[in-house]
Amino acid sequence: MFNPVAKPQAKARSPICKPPNRERLACSLLNLFCRRDWPLALLIVVLMTVMLQGMPCGAMAENTDSSLVITHVTVIDPRGGPLQQDMTIIVRRDRIEKIEKSSLAHTYDGRVLDGRGKFLIPGLWDMEVHLSWTRASALPLLVANGITGVRDMGGRLQELEIWRSQISAGLQVGPSIFQVGPMLNGKSFNPLQMAVGTPEETRGVVRTLKFVGVNGLSIERRMPRDSYFALMEEAKREGLPVGGHIPMTIRPEEASDAGQTTIDNAETIFDGTIGVGIKDADLPGAIEGFLSSGAAATLFARFVKNHNAVTPAIVAYQWSVQSLDRSNSPDHRLIYVAASVKKEFQKEHLLPEDAELMQRLYPVLIKVVGQLHRSRVMLLAGTDVAATRVPGFSLHDELSLLVKAGLTPLEAIQAATLNPAIVLQKSADFGVVEPGKIADLVLLDANPLDNIENTKRISAVVLKGKLFTRNDLDSLLRQSERLASQN
Repeated sequence: MFNPVAKPQAKARSPICKPPNRERLACSLLNLFCRRDWPLALLIVVLMTVMLQGMPCGAMAENTDSSLVITHVTVIDPRGGPLQQDMTIIVRRDRIEKIEKSSLAHTYDGRVLDGRGKFLIPGLWDMEVHLSWTRASALPLLVANGITGVRDMGGRLQELEIWRSQISAGLQVGPSIFQVGPMLNGKSFNPLQMAVGTPEETRGVVRTLKFVGVNGLSIERRMPRDSYFALMEEAKREGLPVGGHIPMTIRPEEASDAGQTTIDNAETIFDGTIGVGIKDADLPGAIEGFLSSGAAATLFARFVKNHNAVTPAIVAYQWSVQSLDRSNSPDHRLIYVAASVKKEFQKEHLLPEDAELMQRLYPVLIKVVGQLHRSRVMLLAGTDVAATRVPGFSLHDELSLLVKAGLTPLEAIQAATLNPAIVLQKSADFGVVEPGKIADLVLLDANPLDNIENTKRISAVVLKGKLFTRNDLDSLLRQSERLASQN
């Protein structure tokens, strides 16, 4: 689990500035977590993070105290502003300090990166991942793909907290993780789900998750109706945003009015409406009929009014359809999927009728996304990455699908940058490239506004002020491949 990226040999240090052995500390922490000695483990994490960030000398201090300057770059504004050409971005520690015209020709301290002919966008967010399913090999892989933040929509709290602590302390390369704890459901169908119980028990679950430090809550399809409304009331009282599926017993209008922040996976919109009592084989046609009626326009207008955002995660369907087509070559990116995940999901086999339904439903859901967009519902880029879907790469596939559904390349980029910052209430730190924001940046070799596929042409990534060149990113890919083979 602990595999930091190899670093060059450290410079000689003064005896009075001798940092602790980080590998030894990490192993000690893992032992404490395994013994469930949480208070002591978390205290050590905090102390170690402060100590490493505050060291006056050594490799960690050199990284946090130095500046990074990107010159002659074109900055893309996800808000739709004009291209800012020939700009210089000055990063100090983990924040953007200044943006100015490169023609001012200052002499800069720190590392200077020539961005001539390149395009700069904010770091990307994947708004629906399950890291406990994808395993630790996903962490460097996400960063290598320009994904500097994720919203984990259901995982093991202990595991996620270890990863977050390692990332914060510089022991592991990985994105910022917005965590919700387990997926909440009426019954637990897998190890990452938790049954909420009665309405009063559900309220207790919400308060407990708030106490242990989750950032939000994730709900699943089979939550009982009364428990859902109890959860929504308690979550509002505790200030926790709620996302996930719309339970089958809840109409989407009710979920919207109850204040569900995000509706994740496009198909869940229909579970409590036309999906009730209808045969699976008839669902694609029923959805198309719904879209052509006034009911869809009325429902989506309600989403807009109530500020509900939707994470379509169409790439999950695309992956399934492509994997079912035996004429397709095996995805070469599967080398980055954990071996244990491959083994686990090799046992899963779709029935022929389910496979046929998925193939028919996939293009219909793309139409759903198009109508959501035309109705001005806020869309979020997410992948629902689990099973053998490949983390990181899948987000770029989702951006391409959003464009296929009718979004412009700029709007697709908004779905992975600006919109997540708004929904997560982190606009002060993320979403655009401007002074004061956290320096999470992606440098591209070509303009993504001309072709959304250009988001894949990554020249460099800046993660909280730390530069990862193309060589560094390739090293992260190799690290992910190695971890995947071991996990």
